[in-house]
Amino acid sequence: MIDLNRASVQLLDTLPGIGPALAEAIVAYRKNVRPFQSIAEVQEVPKIGPVTCENIRELVTVTGVR
Repeated sequence: MIDLNRASVQLLDTLPGIGPALAEAIVAYRKNVRPFQSIAEVQEVPKIGPVTCENIRELVTVTGVR
């Protein structure tokens, strides 16, 4: 499982439908807005929609929330 709140850009880039630009956007979101509280919140990152969220749902987690 890849932790959306801790994974590097390089690790996030390995997820289906997530390239380098989206991986960087995920990291920027969690640093500049807030850590993810749920997997569904990844859709708040620009250019990530329900299809991408569904494609990565079984591969990610949001442990490490403080």
